[in-house]
Amino acid sequence: MQPEAALSELSQIDAAPAAPGAPGAASSGADDRAFLVGSAGITWACKHCDTMNSIDTDECSSCGMPLADLLRAPAESRPRRDPNTVALISMIWPGAGHGYLGEWGQAIARAVVSLLVLVVAGLSYAQTGLGPMTAAFSGVSFVFWAVTAHDSFQEATNAPSRAVLKGRSLLWLVMGILMLLMGMLVIEGLQVNAAVR
Repeated sequence: MQPEAALSELSQIDAAPAAPGAPGAASSGADDRAFLVGSAGITWACKHCDTMNSIDTDECSSCGMPLADLLRAPAESRPRRDPNTVALISMIWPGAGHGYLGEWGQAIARAVVSLLVLVVAGLSYAQTGLGPMTAAFSGVSFVFWAVTAHDSFQEATNAPSRAVLKGRSLLWLVMGILMLLMGMLVIEGLQVNAAVR
């Protein structure tokens, strides 16, 4: 086949309209224009509110949806679960609701953090009774339990951008808990040192 004939055949194929639902068919919505290159640079369209954002921003300037949500696998690839059931399972043990959704990384992280907080609260209660550190760790445990149930509910309703603890905020919570634990150990050490003298 001659190169000119091949080019003309390809142009006819490209010009033919695609059947709806077929690969290459245009879709209505933000997916067909998720990333645009223009004179202002590269922009991305929020899939929740259709706001155009610069590629330099990590979150939508209108609704706060993370850029990562745009790149996340479609919701159909995750198991569909009843949000109320997911939240209830997460109330039984933090992270269990995320595991039920198939998000094992989040499930393990939240389960380990809640276990750490409960162990420290229990040890603090065993040593000093109902003191300020026991109350602080018990309060953190309760808040973490409630926030994890809320986040699993949001994940089940396919609105992960509304989750409170995600990414860095979960990391900062863990760092805060570790700092609180270090503070507790320093205070306990000072109290023991004062009692020995």
